[in-house]
Amino acid sequence: MPKTTPQQIRFTPGMTVLFFVLTFAITWVVLIPALASVPRGRLTPFFILAAFGPFFSAIIVVWTSQGLSVLRWWLRSIFRLRIPVVLYLAGAFFLPIGVGALHYGLYSVLGGVPYFSDATPWYLYLLYLLPTAALTGGNEEPGWRGFALPALLQWFHPALASIILGTIHAAWHLPLMNYYDTTFGLYLFDVVGLTFIFNWLYFKSRRSVIPVMLFHAGTNVIYRFIPTPADVLGGLGSFMFLRGIVYWAVAIVLLIITKGWLGSRSTDSETNSHWHSTPN
Repeated sequence: MPKTTPQQIRFTPGMTVLFFVLTFAITWVVLIPALASVPRGRLTPFFILAAFGPFFSAIIVVWTSQGLSVLRWWLRSIFRLRIPVVLYLAGAFFLPIGVGALHYGLYSVLGGVPYFSDATPWYLYLLYLLPTAALTGGNEEPGWRGFALPALLQWFHPALASIILGTIHAAWHLPLMNYYDTTFGLYLFDVVGLTFIFNWLYFKSRRSVIPVMLFHAGTNVIYRFIPTPADVLGGLGSFMFLRGIVYWAVAIVLLIITKGWLGSRSTDSETNSHWHSTPN
């Protein structure tokens, strides 16, 4: 393979397939035995390691196929720090709190009972958010948004790429369905809708994954601060289903506003010289 400069990364179908295969393999090799043998209260270290599957896979694929110099450039590009502060605030606060508030509003309208007496105090929000962004949720994003999404965009429209990536992301969680006490259908509905929002924020953030890492973490912890624990409508309106409705409502608004492109066109001119595809 011809050498590339540090300002280039070339995605091929083979690289993309290898990334997904490694992502599932690394995560499931850790997760499945742990879920089968480790007590529920001691699973956190295994969840942390398993959550790094997408990031580790991206590192392996970029390094082995493109070289160390391109890997260094890729890491610098996806962890771009020089973006507007409002995007950090959006990822950490505005979006997760907004989603949590919409979820609670829907829950209340459908007859949900408030549980704010059990809510975690807001002064602890960052103590939950930041470790989750670094270790148990947000740390997936360098792989999903930093590698997989740009790779899929070489061949698919951003809306279709979002559906594909969201479906794969949901399937990657399959071993956790019993742990989450949900079905794959509900989880798929939830994650695909959320993927559109993740991808929009990624494009809005000039293809930096940091705000997305914060938002991913925020969606994982916001229920502690805005709790909606009870099912409504006789069990038809479960936590996962109501949250999925909120995600899809936001996703549809974003698709309408961006005419289906999720803001990807605004970053294309900036990144076209950096992201290249070649035949496999």
